[in-house]
Amino acid sequence: MKAYEPRAGGGVGSYLCDMQVGETMLASVKSKRIMHGDAAVLGRWRNIGLVAGGTGVAPLLQIARIVLESPAAADRSTQVHLLSINRREEGILARKEIEQLESAHAERFKVAYSLTGEAPQGWVGHVGRGDAAMVRATLPPPTNDGKTMVLVCGTDGFVSTWGGPVGRASRQADGSKGAKIQGPLVGLLAEAGYDASEVFKY
Repeated sequence: MKAYEPRAGGGVGSYLCDMQVGETMLASVKSKRIMHGDAAVLGRWRNIGLVAGGTGVAPLLQIARIVLESPAAADRSTQVHLLSINRREEGILARKEIEQLESAHAERFKVAYSLTGEAPQGWVGHVGRGDAAMVRATLPPPTNDGKTMVLVCGTDGFVSTWGGPVGRASRQADGSKGAKIQGPLVGLLAEAGYDASEVFKY
């Protein structure tokens, strides 16, 4: 479990890490993500880009596993690119699992890291929150033919930098958050030439 200071668009990890032995919480499983009209992941794209800010890597790593470990012929040629952006090298979540998956699928799974804090001596990854050069170096290029998808997951501010802000429908009667509304594509991915149909703000 990884915790950051609570802030707008984040804080669940901090809440869970602060719980004491014997305390409980009530949670519900999220419904399936409908990405541009469909919840399917398998057999859908030839190129998948995953842009993770901090703990946002958790659901994106699940997607990478689903695609890379699929036995279906339609998925065996799918290329998956993961860009994991973190403050410090020691804070890279699930790095061991990512690198094991990269080793097992070296021809199809490309991984890159970037640090937003001071990089340690000898760091060979990227530095910064993102720019056009990082997009070109780490993600599949836009194809505008329905065969490429880039998923972005992180805090609201992180997602906004990469793809623009995500809106919310009105709160539900039980007080839970309303469904996410993708909104227009702006930010780094728009600047890099991706179409809104090629980006999903996870």
